Amino acid sequence: MEVYLTCRSLTFAQSASRTLSAARIRNMIVRTPQNMSREGCGYAVRIAAGALETALGALDAAMLTPKRIFRRLPAGGFEEVKR
Repeated sequence: MEVYLTCRSLTFAQSASRTLSAARIRNMIVRTPQNMSREGCGYAVRIAAGALETALGALDAAMLTPKRIFRRLPAGGFEEVKR
């Protein structure tokens, strides 16, 4: 299962991706799927669901807070994850 960390800008997504890579968390910057974004198009960092807590710890340490967090459901939709 995948988790999407939505970002406020491409620059933020790039910073988050570098931070996660430094923490040895595999990630990929992707366009935010339309049904996730309130503002239209945007960017998200995709990670494995099992890495979420470690990823959030690394991002918190770097003072990088994602806008919203979504988990991909087995049926193909998305569900927001509350922190």
